[in-house]
Amino acid sequence: MVSLKILELNRFMARLLKSEAFDDFLLREGSVRTYMEYRFQGRLHKEYFETAEQERYADREYALWGEVRPFFLELIKGKRTPLAVRLELMLPEQEARKLFLEKQVSVSEETFPTLSFQLRFENGVARLLTGVSQSAFSLDRSKEEAWDMGVKQLLHTMEIPIEQE
Repeated sequence: MVSLKILELNRFMARLLKSEAFDDFLLREGSVRTYMEYRFQGRLHKEYFETAEQERYADREYALWGEVRPFFLELIKGKRTPLAVRLELMLPEQEARKLFLEKQVSVSEETFPTLSFQLRFENGVARLLTGVSQSAFSLDRSKEEAWDMGVKQLLHTMEIPIEQE
């Protein structure tokens, strides 16, 4: 786990809110505090959808950030900056598999980890905290190191300067 301070907040927020850069991430949960606080969970309630639509969501448990982004943007748009924002986004499993393959990290099918990051914005400062969740304890930190490096590379590719804290 690493904490990364976002040095160019406007560029990062433009990528997060006005581009498709993070649209393929899964939204686990989030909150935004303006004149009141909104909290939301990304877990899909598949019974809400008609039968034909359910097939579209059959292979995942959470909404994509790209599906939620327009609603989130509506919550925060205006002349005032939110007091606080917190989002937890997860890398889809197929993308995690690609990352581990690229970084030559072996993973067990029974204990495949969840790779996520939390965005925390408060007092004009944004930070990303990386995280790896596994069902079994392990002293091996190769998965965490691969994910930390993957997040840093992603931000570098998007030309978002960071500072590791």
